[in-house]
Amino acid sequence: AGVGNKTITYSFANLALCSASKTRIIMVQSPAVFTCGNALTDIRDGSLYPTVQINSQCWMAANLNYGTEISPLQHQRDNCVSEKYFNPASSIEHPASVYQWDELMLYDDTPGLQGLCPPGWHIPTETEWNTLFDVFISNGFAGSPLKYSGYSGFNALLSGVRHQNVRWDFPDFATFYWSSTAHGSIKAWAHGMNDAVPSVSFYPSLRSNAFSVRCLKD
Repeated sequence: AGVGNKTITYSFANLALCSASKTRIIMVQSPAVFTCGNALTDIRDGSLYPTVQINSQCWMAANLNYGTEISPLQHQRDNCVSEKYFNPASSIEHPASVYQWDELMLYDDTPGLQGLCPPGWHIPTETEWNTLFDVFISNGFAGSPLKYSGYSGFNALLSGVRHQNVRWDFPDFATFYWSSTAHGSIKAWAHGMNDAVPSVSFYPSLRSNAFSVRCLKD
């Protein structure tokens, strides 16, 4: 609708033909100029994320930590609430949450969606992950530079995952990141890194597993 003051009107009528209407004026502002490498402020909750330019792509340099924390004993649901599991292996300095794929994607299978990422950012597709790996020759070598101990600035923390059996696995040893590309009706592509090998795995995972998320600038 463009920048400026906009009038939004909502009208409702029920089956008995009772009706009501409300009007509100909202102000649409131009987005602030963002330079990759600076901190990203998520306008939804004020969270700050470091960012890093890697070749042609601008990535978050920390895991997504947006939403309302729910018990790891519950499944995330399509209930208009952005839900997360807080990863107990993360730290105060590096808070991080994990998400089931459908919740992360807002129950839409379209690759490259914003999902739960901040406005102007999106969940990377398989093509975009491969573009990142190609900077470091291939996925066979990309793990070492992408991990927190590497030189890329991506800083992947090996903080573990939550599997669908409601169990936290691999703390301080491995991590998995979601792609926005589905793999059939019950799985989606994910990528794993661990402390023992220099590669990044390709993993068609059950969507009910909960993994970490990195967002990519549009």
